[in-house]
Amino acid sequence: MSATVLVAAAQALTLADGPKDRSRAGAAQAELGVRRDLSVVMEGGRITWLGAERDRPAMRGASEVDCRGKALLPALVDSHTHLVWGGDRKDELEQRLGGADYEHIFAAGGGILSSVRQTRALSDDELLAESAARLRRMQRSGTTTVEIKSGYGLDLTTELRQLRIARRLAQETGARVRTTCLAAHALPVELRGGPEGRAEFLRRVCLEILPAVAAEQLADYCDVFCDRGAFTPDESRQILLAARALGMRPRLHANEFGHTGGALLAAELGALSADHLLHLDDHERSALRDAGVIATLLPGTSLVLGKPFADGRALVRVGVPVAVASDCNPGSCALESLALVLALACYGCKLSPAEAVCAVTHNAACSLGLAQELGRLEVGMSADILVLATPDYRDLVYHAGSPLIAAVYQRGQAIA
Repeated sequence: MSATVLVAAAQALTLADGPKDRSRAGAAQAELGVRRDLSVVMEGGRITWLGAERDRPAMRGASEVDCRGKALLPALVDSHTHLVWGGDRKDELEQRLGGADYEHIFAAGGGILSSVRQTRALSDDELLAESAARLRRMQRSGTTTVEIKSGYGLDLTTELRQLRIARRLAQETGARVRTTCLAAHALPVELRGGPEGRAEFLRRVCLEILPAVAAEQLADYCDVFCDRGAFTPDESRQILLAARALGMRPRLHANEFGHTGGALLAAELGALSADHLLHLDDHERSALRDAGVIATLLPGTSLVLGKPFADGRALVRVGVPVAVASDCNPGSCALESLALVLALACYGCKLSPAEAVCAVTHNAACSLGLAQELGRLEVGMSADILVLATPDYRDLVYHAGSPLIAAVYQRGQAIA
């Protein structure tokens, strides 16, 4: 296969100057390794050379792409999505815009439970087609790697179907996919109504669903919605420890609706990531920092639900590594463009543009255990690269939502 050369980029964000084997926090999160007049050679899906254009070796038969006047950066890594679902919840969107509260909709049998009903009703082919269409739109918006959670099954059959389809999406689209079992997303409607139902669901998750997922090697991680109206810290601990014993590392939905114990549990268990984090105090932030947990912020959900934004500035100040993800899901945030969410992380969570870029590249890759593959422009790394139609990456924030992505390379192949 012949090489492709991205020639003489006006600005290239290599992220090559900071820590490479771990997430970046504090001042290091803003170190982007900016280079000027940089050329990048891609061959066999990898970066095989990069440096000043004047130093580029001659390469017979290489395809050249003129990047003068353009910026380069690593392709985006979306480390928190719920991408495999059926149907939609546009009716709830109108309810919320009319003043209804998300938690009240959920308590009345809507929200997650509505998506469970619609997802269970679809065939595998229908579910794959709907999900693949979403993922292809995400790829065109600059994302080449996604984490995908289950959680719209809440039963053994559908949880396994969701995770199998998430794995198939990698084959369908070429995207790099990591999967998470989120069977403990909500209590299924058939087991609501008393403590016996809760106990039975916990039993099913720990003794039936998680072992079946592990037997088929369908999930890299396990997640629990640990918050008000969902699962308690004690219940979440039980599930995550069972998953860990089966080889699935913990992630956690935490502190979205209050100081409900999820962040401290993530620190206790050394979770890869604690996500949402709209409500944090200094003690909780320090616990996350000391445990090395990555704080994954989801500002699109705050926008859609009209909730406060997580305080990214405070997390950076105390030295917690920050990632940013879309939370793409059918109800609380159907946004598919992580480039747009990056801008929301600046306007809402008060990250700087540089910190936000690190949050959706290197730190997001670290949260998925992919720091040796993705998130930096260096020789040997996967050639997942964005070309921007601007010489200044800050335009992703300054002109948020404008069509600034000129090209997307996934393993060295142009996909947009």
